[in-house]
Amino acid sequence: MTDTSDLESQARAQAADLGRKAKGAVKDTVRDAADAAQSQAAREVQATADAAGAAADAFAPGTMQSQAAQMVAGHLEDAAHRVRSLDIEQTARDVSAFARRNPLLFLGGAALAGFAATRFLKASEPDSRSNGPADMTQEAGHGTS
Repeated sequence: MTDTSDLESQARAQAADLGRKAKGAVKDTVRDAADAAQSQAAREVQATADAAGAAADAFAPGTMQSQAAQMVAGHLEDAAHRVRSLDIEQTARDVSAFARRNPLLFLGGAALAGFAATRFLKASEPDSRSNGPADMTQEAGHGTS
């Protein structure tokens, strides 16, 4: 019976080793995806900051519009820098700890963020039902039949 217990312990050790390797591979894949998303987000915020800077340059120097656009561009530059330098793992730990301390607040915030993201995505996608002003008048009941 000693042979069976040796085989069983070897099998358990190999299974545990495979589990650790798989967990490490999944963790690496998730980390790589998070890093790619972080880089993409930083690029998007930077592009928006650049656009705000270009808008500021389009206005007459010293005008309220120019100053406002410059201020927005500066804040977006700061945000892009913060996104680039963000430690994803530490942020995940912080969010997890916050969620454990304040589960209702966390769920409410997550629901609100989801609602806001949905509204943003719906507002930014083109309306596929409408091809132009003529379609809009027909949809409103003003078209000819």
